[in-house]
Amino acid sequence: MSEVKLAVSLENRIKTITLNNPKAKNAVSEATTNGLRHAIAESFTDGTRVIILTGAEGNFCSGADLAGGGMMNPKEYDVSKYLRESVNPVILGIRNLNIPVIAKVRGVAAGLGANFALACDMIFATPDAMFSQIFTNIALSSDGGGAYFLPKAVGYKKAFEWMATAAKVSAELALRHRMINDIVAEAEIDQYVQHLAEQLANGPFVAIQQTKANLREGISGTLESTLEMEAENQARNFETQDFIEGVMAFLQKRKPNYKGL
Repeated sequence: MSEVKLAVSLENRIKTITLNNPKAKNAVSEATTNGLRHAIAESFTDGTRVIILTGAEGNFCSGADLAGGGMMNPKEYDVSKYLRESVNPVILGIRNLNIPVIAKVRGVAAGLGANFALACDMIFATPDAMFSQIFTNIALSSDGGGAYFLPKAVGYKKAFEWMATAAKVSAELALRHRMINDIVAEAEIDQYVQHLAEQLANGPFVAIQQTKANLREGISGTLESTLEMEAENQARNFETQDFIEGVMAFLQKRKPNYKGL
């Protein structure tokens, strides 16, 4: 099995996951994809409140590592098995984990790498970032949820154009089409994302969890199902110590001191 090229750190309830294969612009092997899946899954129980997903040495992720593993013998490689057992659990983990996941994107975010970013709750990119659904360049269609996330972000027609032509989308163009949250200068992006992660990690954790769950239902469900989920989750929030603290802080005109309880 190939090496897991991933760096994971957890500090002050913020988990930073760095795709770490810089010689290949952080392309991911099957082993690295499985490592990413485990790092995300562990966040359910290891005290993580925010995840930052990024790449090493100036790039986010150039997609699947086509030079490694069985992909060099495509007729003998079970790509559906790889997607179902390795890639899809990563995407579902990011979306179904009621913890904020922030993509910090420098350089290339292509193919599966672009879709790792799109699966996240927020995307912040440097001015040099370039996104591409590059699959058709090598006669492939999308995977990693691109066909789900991209049209929801930019609309069907633009999504089809970018996917069918394997367009290279600059950070500026991505922002213009509301695919990313913002562009942040290279010298500022680490501090910017860290500050945002700290704000979330120190916030009312249960309420933030329920907010992600509500939005997920709002995207995929009906108005009726979303209203019902909001009602259920608000009842959970009313039972938290953080809600009492929030009300008291509001009445006392002070900053709340949330404990995530």
